[in-house]
This record gives sequence, C-alpha cells and structure tokens, in this order.
Amino acid sequence: MDKKGAVNLNEYKKKKKKQLKKKSQLDNINKIKKKRSKNKRKTIVYIVFVAIVLSIVITFMYRYSVISDLKYDIHSLDTELKNKKNEKKQLNFNLDELSRSGFIEKDAKERLNMNYPTEEQTVYINTD
Repeated sequence: MDKKGAVNLNEYKKKKKKQLKKKSQLDNINKIKKKRSKNKRKTIVYIVFVAIVLSIVITFMYRYSVISDLKYDIHSLDTELKNKKNEKKQLNFNLDELSRSGFIEKDAKERLNMNYPTEEQTVYINTD
C-alpha cells in the first residue's frame, strides 16, 4: 500500500492542483470578462453621452445659423423698405409737381403748341 497508496496520493494531489489551477484560470477569465463587460458598458454610456452632447451642440449651431439667416433677411427687407419709401416720396413729389395747373399750362404751350382760344375761335350756343 505504500507504493500504490503513494502513487494514488501523488496522482490525487496532481489532479487536485490541476483542478485548482483550471478553476483559478476560469475565475480569472470570468473576472476579465466581467471587467470587459463593465468597460463595454462604460464605453457605451460614454459614447451615448458624447452623441447626446454633440447632437445638442449641432442643434444649437443649426438654430443659430437659421436665426442669422433670418436677421440678414430682415436687414435686407428693411433696406428695401427704406428704398421703396424714398421712391414713393420722390414719386409723390413728382406727382404734385405735375398736377399743378401752372405746370400743365406751361407744358401744353411748350410741347403741344396749345394756346387759349381767341375771340374768333369761341362759339357761344344759346340753350333757350
């Protein structure tokens, strides 16, 4: 029993060591997997956070560009409105000038060679 018992005992110890070694390796592998899983979760959370922040920044930038475009449009429309008001004033001034009877009379005499009718050209009609 000495030799056989010693051999079995040695074999048993070797098997136990191998089993413990495999178990510790499996435990290490499981720990590494858990760490990787936690790291993956942290990475995913970080990526989602960065994506949200980036989308917010892009949204603000887009809104700022839209606001800038609208301000530019307002400014150009204000400029156009001022120009139209000035043009309207000028046209009203020209209309007032052209509608005065003195100007009409002068223009009729000069451009159209019109004169007031003489006594000979005047005909009176009786309505009795």
